[in-house]
Amino acid sequence: MKWAYKHRWIADKMRQAIEFSPVTVLSGARQTGKSTLLKHEVPFKDWLYFTLDDPDVHEMADKNPDELVAIHPQMIIDEVQKSPRLLSTIKKYVDRDRDLRFVLSGSANLLLMKNITETLAGRCIYFELLPFASGEYLSNSFPQWFRKLSPNMVLNSGNPMTVKETDLFRGFLPPVMFLDKESHIADWWNGYIKTYLERDLRDLSQISSIPDFRRMMTIIAAQSAQILNQSGISRSAGISQPTVNRYINLLEISGLFMKLKPYSKNIKKRIVKSPKAYFLDTGLICSLTGIKQAAMIDANIKGRLFETWVFHNMSVIASVLGGELFYLRKQGGLEREIDFIFEIDGEIYPIEVKASEKVTLKDAENMERLKDALPHWKTGLVIYNGTTLQKLRKDVIAVPAGML
Repeated sequence: MKWAYKHRWIADKMRQAIEFSPVTVLSGARQTGKSTLLKHEVPFKDWLYFTLDDPDVHEMADKNPDELVAIHPQMIIDEVQKSPRLLSTIKKYVDRDRDLRFVLSGSANLLLMKNITETLAGRCIYFELLPFASGEYLSNSFPQWFRKLSPNMVLNSGNPMTVKETDLFRGFLPPVMFLDKESHIADWWNGYIKTYLERDLRDLSQISSIPDFRRMMTIIAAQSAQILNQSGISRSAGISQPTVNRYINLLEISGLFMKLKPYSKNIKKRIVKSPKAYFLDTGLICSLTGIKQAAMIDANIKGRLFETWVFHNMSVIASVLGGELFYLRKQGGLEREIDFIFEIDGEIYPIEVKASEKVTLKDAENMERLKDALPHWKTGLVIYNGTTLQKLRKDVIAVPAGML
């Protein structure tokens, strides 16, 4: 398949940010397309671009950061996490002149890096670039129907795609989306993991045992879309809990792993308070867990991969709309869970995820039973792998995953 640039929805938010913020930060895991976005989207493609992957630029940033920062009033600096000294210089310059504009990007979650958040506090807006949302890859416009969710909305669902095992096996990072042969896909992901372990990880921290870290990655990948149990991971990996906690923090900073917090606002029922764990990409999960071809994905594995895929699509949508994602699980008696809680403007949209191609009233049962715990409930969604928009209950609709 021939490569072509695909518009990223978060670029529209970034254009808004530079209207008032002197510093805009774009973070994300390696190969999510940060540099490509900045080289193709207006106005960033016309700005001066530097990357600290270039040894000469890196040396200038470390030894003479004033010389670098003073080159131009509109500048992009990539892999900025590699030069902490540069950040103090940028702070000095934007404090003098709020009309300066910098876009800082890096293959790490810069919001989680203490030296960056402390140095640039009050001076920047943060964005994170995730793998392709399905609509981005298909060159669709942003799903505006999310702005007007209601149980009675009338939409033309068109002919949405269904998510196949081959899609989940391939994953959704831009470079791998243009590969067709499963052997090429498997080789690409093996190379991605090798580069992360041997290069990116060492840039962030000293790791005493790469095999231990790799083993922990595999265990967490196998548990994507489940409650994060660090003590269980510690036992399975044979690593101390403090080390597991440190390694998980490194995975988060790398952008390869995300925690989903439980929803607890105004809830009196007993709820699970541990976060859920989601890995960056379904293709990465397959590679780490030894799935070498799409045919190896069974129904159980597909359910967790499909939920991980929905999580990332919803994360992209939430970042554009300014909403937040949570989950809800009630303890005691019959345990019940709502996969996602999407909160925006004080309103609640519970979301259940079903990997099947058909949906029934029973799929909305957990929502109905936990409805009293969600006082600002607006509309419930069941996101499923079918093709038809349906009304399941008076305040619950079934939405094809391909409409995300």
